[in-house]
Amino acid sequence: MDNYISAYEYEKNVNPIMTNVPFFEKDVNECGFGINFIDFSQIFNVSHKSTTPNLLASFIKMPANEFQVLENLDIDTKNEFNGTSHLFYILEGSCICTGSFFKNEEFILNSGDIFITPTFDKITIKNIGESDLKIYYINDSPLVNYLGNKAVRKLFKSAVYTKEFLTTNLHKLSNPKNNRKGILLSNKDTDKIGTNTITPVLWALYNELPPNTVQKPHKHNSVALDLCIHCEDSDNIYTLIGDQLDEAGNIVNPQKVHWKQGSMFITPPGLWHSHNNIGNTNAYILPIQDAGLLLYQRILGIVLQR
Repeated sequence: MDNYISAYEYEKNVNPIMTNVPFFEKDVNECGFGINFIDFSQIFNVSHKSTTPNLLASFIKMPANEFQVLENLDIDTKNEFNGTSHLFYILEGSCICTGSFFKNEEFILNSGDIFITPTFDKITIKNIGESDLKIYYINDSPLVNYLGNKAVRKLFKSAVYTKEFLTTNLHKLSNPKNNRKGILLSNKDTDKIGTNTITPVLWALYNELPPNTVQKPHKHNSVALDLCIHCEDSDNIYTLIGDQLDEAGNIVNPQKVHWKQGSMFITPPGLWHSHNNIGNTNAYILPIQDAGLLLYQRILGIVLQR
């Protein structure tokens, strides 16, 4: 026991040096068939797969007529599907999802749809299209596995946000005079909590970036897993990221990330970032964050420069 326990002086150790969440980009078109996890578990010193401390991101890719089974096995396996919240965005193709949902429903999903489901025992995703199926998939298994728990209680209903629902509400709800044109996705279960998020843990922002847009920087304490869902002009559409602002409110020495359709990038927590479109075409991005959890804890800390 004496070799196991330790102690540290308070003022020198209250802010321990921990490895930052890394910046990273991943393109679905560079992925092979199967599930392609984005894993930084070695950075976080944990034994379960983890893209961020709370979330696991991946691309699922399969050819026509093939299927993929996601199975939440025993907790001792530190299973990558052991999550309370699961979100799927259909990048390309069509599929049918069957599994241990509330009423064992089947869900038919098409390109541009978002599917959410709570914890499950097993889900089967079958490609019912004639070409490759490409899916962006995020869950909160790192959070559950870090706590040493198993997700067992269904906290919300499985649901589909169709592409038509997303585009209709974007045009109906977003402020035409504001260059931050986005909608937050929610449901009756999270409305009760008051977080206005797509699950109790996950936030999803369906975001349009109009032509000739230079946004003021913003920041937040959550990690953003940003998926570019539509971009025709990668040279002129990009995000700037940095840790400081100058006196004019611009990011100092920013890193520039060009948007690429079908590609995701990580925006680390606490960094200033702004989305910019100096071209003539609309672009769309889908940031997924653990902001539902942070909002509930009252620590999201989002700051919007105006």
